[in-house]
Amino acid sequence: MKKVLFVLLMCVFVASIGFANGSKESPSASAPVELEVSTNSTEENQVAFAESMYKELINEYNQTNGTNYVLKFSPGQGMDITNTRMSSNDKPDIFQIDSPADVQRYAKDNLLLDLTPAAEKYGWKNTMFDWAYNLSKVNGRVMTLPMGYEGIVLWYDKTVAKEVGVDPEAITNKDQFEDALKKAQGKGYIPIMLGSQDWPWAQEWYLSIMYSYTGRDLLKSTLEGKSSWTDPRFKETVDLYKSWNEKGYLANGKSYILTSDDAINAFTTHKCLFKLEGTWATYWINPLTPEEQDNIGVMLHPAINNNEKAHLPIAVGGMYCASADAADKADVIGYILNGIMSQKYQGKFLELGMDVAPISVDKSQFENLGTTTKQMWNMVNNALADGAYGYTTYAFYPPETRVYCYEGIVDVMEGKITSAEYLQKMQDLNKKELANGFTPVLP
Repeated sequence: MKKVLFVLLMCVFVASIGFANGSKESPSASAPVELEVSTNSTEENQVAFAESMYKELINEYNQTNGTNYVLKFSPGQGMDITNTRMSSNDKPDIFQIDSPADVQRYAKDNLLLDLTPAAEKYGWKNTMFDWAYNLSKVNGRVMTLPMGYEGIVLWYDKTVAKEVGVDPEAITNKDQFEDALKKAQGKGYIPIMLGSQDWPWAQEWYLSIMYSYTGRDLLKSTLEGKSSWTDPRFKETVDLYKSWNEKGYLANGKSYILTSDDAINAFTTHKCLFKLEGTWATYWINPLTPEEQDNIGVMLHPAINNNEKAHLPIAVGGMYCASADAADKADVIGYILNGIMSQKYQGKFLELGMDVAPISVDKSQFENLGTTTKQMWNMVNNALADGAYGYTTYAFYPPETRVYCYEGIVDVMEGKITSAEYLQKMQDLNKKELANGFTPVLP
């Protein structure tokens, strides 16, 4: 009996030690709660950094609040995947969409978490640029974080420009610009490079310039329903764009056949004078050698008429939203969204060609950038400070009007429809979407 009793006592003692040790080592009494962040990023370095950043922010929140959130990071989602998921029971907690138009559409369907409490808690109104904060609101409530600001610019090859005999930054009007394009073509170079076969939205990069340059007041009035896309000034612009395609100035007439990689490869191998792309092009410029980077210049697109001077069509890089189904995670979501606007992350965003927060970024964050990239950001920040900005399609147009804008222009360039028919359809869609409740927010 003594032997049996001793064995039983030892078992109880060992079990108690094991239980005590288990309790001591447990990091949290609560079970892990998955928090999914979905983004559009596909570039390897951007994805790796973003994942580490979100993990860091979640860990900070856990340590402060005694919670046990764990990150599920889902890059490369895109609008098609996001639209499908948001109409299912598999909604991400935080996700990225393209434009204010998408935000309005989702808000109308009650799919978005109201971020107003987070905006008030962290003072977003005093932190963000006024135009970005205004874009965050739907019916007076903050429904999104407009993350990033960007613009559409012209990149040029300095070596090719010298061989062609032009000074790109001395070009101020359409005649001078077309003369440069003609000279480049005459020397065997592609005048302007653009590829949209795999990325159809690339076509609207140029259309953002063309329509904004037609006249900012006219465009603003048209998007608001006070003027019309059938205005003769828009037809003149569409006809001009079509003529550049027909003359081969625009990617040898193959801009909608070539891919985005085709365009980058042609530019970096000195086969073209200009490349039309936005400020995000730094993601493929920054990895180049210092000599290769120094050979790239950047400028605002020259004027195409007497109505407008050169300016920067601006956009928000992406709209970060949260699912209405994630209401029980509202506090941690607010912490994360506010966290990605921290100054400490902006320098890395800039280096990797990612969206920077719509805030005044400290000059120190630009220190590790190449000369060309610094020049580009100075140009962007000066344009914002001076009010010399215009309107990109994907940030300010109604969603259906925006999609037809870049899809329909290919039909115009292929001769399937006339410019007048194209613009009439633009007007019909714009009018319909305004009647259905779309409210343009134009700074």
